[in-house]
Amino acid sequence: MPETVFDNIDPAMMERIKKLRLIDDELMTVVFSGDKKVTELLIRILLNRNDLRVTKSMTQEQKHNLFGHSVTLDIVAEDIFKTEYNIEIQRADKGAVARRIRYHQAMIDSHTLKKQEDFDKLPNLYIIFILEHDMFEMGEPVYFVNKTLNAIDEEGNNLLFDDGCNIMYVNGEYKGDDSLGKLMHDFSTPDADEMYYTELAERVRFYKQNETGVKMASKIVEEYGNDRAAEAFKQGAEQQAIETATRLLKKNVPVDDIAEYTGLTVEKILELKNQCE
Repeated sequence: MPETVFDNIDPAMMERIKKLRLIDDELMTVVFSGDKKVTELLIRILLNRNDLRVTKSMTQEQKHNLFGHSVTLDIVAEDIFKTEYNIEIQRADKGAVARRIRYHQAMIDSHTLKKQEDFDKLPNLYIIFILEHDMFEMGEPVYFVNKTLNAIDEEGNNLLFDDGCNIMYVNGEYKGDDSLGKLMHDFSTPDADEMYYTELAERVRFYKQNETGVKMASKIVEEYGNDRAAEAFKQGAEQQAIETATRLLKKNVPVDDIAEYTGLTVEKILELKNQCE
């Protein structure tokens, strides 16, 4: 029997691929990457609209900031109305804090408006976080961020502050008997045969059972593993530097000398100094 890709994949890697769900970055990245139809299905369900037509779709798009923190966006899409979408798949609640969304909006907008264009040329934008857990613990399927003024209209409602940016949190624990509940079910199961949506099931099955798909999935899983290991090493080295700087501060070593020895910035060391006092 001819050798297949399954024969050359580490059993531990194969087991990891089998357990992946759409709520996991690795599987989400390959399933939605460049697939306009599947992305269109996702957005239609999230917004409860059938008139959307996605014209562009990509995953893990980087928005670079030459002067500060860059970001990598999970899913980025655009529809026929030029509306933009940023969909983030988030397992940990701490990764969906309000200030992260604020930064995402700033980075997306700064890469959208061309030089000399008026601000009214900014397209409508949806920033949608799909969370594994009910972050706000209120049992709502979706949490919408409503921006209003402290002025009241004739019907007694606060006037809307319409900046064109719509923010939503989707409760991944919601399993209601509707399209969104079925979508969240599909995001939570590793088994394509258990999925409601055929389009999603076919894509998941391809990356878990097809030779070409499995090879692609194993590559992205390996890349994510390397990235996480690098990040863990970085965090460990930084924590060690902070602990060293704290000890040196207690011995009254000059701030500049500590900065040179630990590699931390002077600003960070001064912050640590204030905490020690």
